[in-house]
Amino acid sequence: MSLPAHKHRMSFAEYLIWEADMPDRWEFIDSEPFMMAGGSDVHNTIAGNAYMALRERLRGSPCSVFMSDVKLRDDANECAFFPDVFVSCAASDRARRLDKAAPALIVEVLSPSTEAYDRGKKFAAYRRFDELKALILLAQDEPYAECYVRAEGGGWLLTEASGLEARIEVAPLALELALADLYRDLPAATEPPPDA
Repeated sequence: MSLPAHKHRMSFAEYLIWEADMPDRWEFIDSEPFMMAGGSDVHNTIAGNAYMALRERLRGSPCSVFMSDVKLRDDANECAFFPDVFVSCAASDRARRLDKAAPALIVEVLSPSTEAYDRGKKFAAYRRFDELKALILLAQDEPYAECYVRAEGGGWLLTEASGLEARIEVAPLALELALADLYRDLPAATEPPPDA
């Protein structure tokens, strides 16, 4: 999740120096830093479930799965991100410790405050990664997934899955994810405290 900073424009080189000293995580798009907002327990659980499901299914492959503490850099387009979960299968990324540059799959858990940004400017920036084969967007309020897969010719094909019985296929990585796994063990909703 990201929230824009107060229109503080800088170069990508300035951002990389500045962000390294910040206690919080900041993404960078179009010469502007965006502070990463805190997530809810539901957001965190769904992201953790996606990470675990992908780790299990990619075990023994050349692919690695990362969570939002690892920076994803696009030097050519001067952008940097902290996706909820992403997969890299590139040999070039295995040598990088603090950041990666060749995502094959990105997973974002949508939040009401950042959904427009995740679907708009951020998705447009993600599509510029040449190695990116698929993007999954997961709803927080219901078991619902959208999977965008890069088609031949550069377009993106959308498939949707809804309900705990559904599965989402990520054909370029020969993966199938059960929504029951992605939405497992969600924290129970609690009622707001009664007015005193």
